[in-house]
Amino acid sequence: FLTRALSLQAAKGGQFTDTAGTVHQRSIDSLAAAGITQGCNPPDNTRFCPDKPVTRAQMATFLHRGLG
Repeated sequence: FLTRALSLQAAKGGQFTDTAGTVHQRSIDSLAAAGITQGCNPPDNTRFCPDKPVTRAQMATFLHRGLG
């Protein structure tokens, strides 16, 4: 919903090693390209962890970064 609400452009990516083949890969790549998400395994941030729930704190961070 964030990619649509923020009118983010499709991104060619593959920044994360665990999103290949998922239905949301393009949206996740767009969020990463826009700096809204950075990954779930700092400091490397090579994974997104698409099967884990998003906490309220994480969503607040996404919204803050997306709405600037």
